[in-house]
Amino acid sequence: MNSQYPSLVFPDTDIFNDRQFPMMLFGSMLYYLQPVEPDADQADETDHDSFIKRGLCQALTPAPLGTHRERFQHLVNDIASRTDDYAAQLSALTMTALGEESPQDGGEKRHQIVSSLIGEQHAASAKEQELDEKCWQARLVLAIGEMLKRNEADLQQEMQTLSGQELEMFRSLQGEDGDEDDDPFSVLEQMSADRDHSRPREQKMRFQAWLTLMACAPLPRVLFWLASSPDAADQVFNQYEKISDRPVRPILEIALPDHIEASPIYVAEQIDAFRQDSSEIMEQLLAELHVAGNAPGAGSGKTEDLLPGHHDSLGRWNELLDKHFPAGSHGRASLVFYLLPACTIPAMLNLESEDADQTRHALLGVLKRH
Repeated sequence: MNSQYPSLVFPDTDIFNDRQFPMMLFGSMLYYLQPVEPDADQADETDHDSFIKRGLCQALTPAPLGTHRERFQHLVNDIASRTDDYAAQLSALTMTALGEESPQDGGEKRHQIVSSLIGEQHAASAKEQELDEKCWQARLVLAIGEMLKRNEADLQQEMQTLSGQELEMFRSLQGEDGDEDDDPFSVLEQMSADRDHSRPREQKMRFQAWLTLMACAPLPRVLFWLASSPDAADQVFNQYEKISDRPVRPILEIALPDHIEASPIYVAEQIDAFRQDSSEIMEQLLAELHVAGNAPGAGSGKTEDLLPGHHDSLGRWNELLDKHFPAGSHGRASLVFYLLPACTIPAMLNLESEDADQTRHALLGVLKRH
């Protein structure tokens, strides 16, 4: 596979689970943010190393913690393991402080919260200390966001195991006069509804935290950005609408598995095998995306003119996908590519890039669940 077509996923920092594994199927390498660098004293390899060794993904750590790494990891483990109100209070404070708009009250609140966690650093300048605090809080928001995602996944799995018939049987046994407060299923449904309501605000905060860390070092050169959900993509689309009156264009939709459930080492082997079988098809689709991203008339005209060979390539892609990851066992999702005319995402988000952007028009892939 040609290494000139890597991608960058956002705002996920944990890509090693059955719902995120499919993102590694398309593209030459998937870059992802790793908020905290690996433990230098940990010599043993992990199951995740097999993905990196195969060239499927590569971590970016633009703001390493250095000597503060152990303290941060201890804090995150404490939040995850404690069952009292401590975790909830700290999570709420962290998320609230990130959303503060007031340069006075919000800045003071953020300073008080974060400095109490990391301690004052008198040797550092005020500007350096402010940046350290922003990065600490960004890491906390991302860590808490991943915890919430895992809790949500557990809740969804719980809901999926309950068929409509089982729900009706329970409620009929409970009787018409049963107390709804005692209905565990209504509690689950309310929790799910609450998560749906809070998701847009949470996604915005996670994206801002992701940007805070990514701004600490130049970005690698990538062909396209990959949003792990439509909510994540909205963060870029909303920013684009502020600077351009030209509409975004959906130009390509690629089928992916919805999930790949197996041990990480076996999943890495499966993904690698599929990529080898589909290398020629993938190369053609990626090359066409690259050409479309540089087309002078990308804001108008037919999709067929931008991607002349995509129909044949997609047909062969789907055949290989059915062979390696049958829909019956792996489900289906879609990776939908959008073209944002006359713009580059790093420039739009005030991020520095190592090299000149590869395309004159931004390419954004959005992972959509069916």
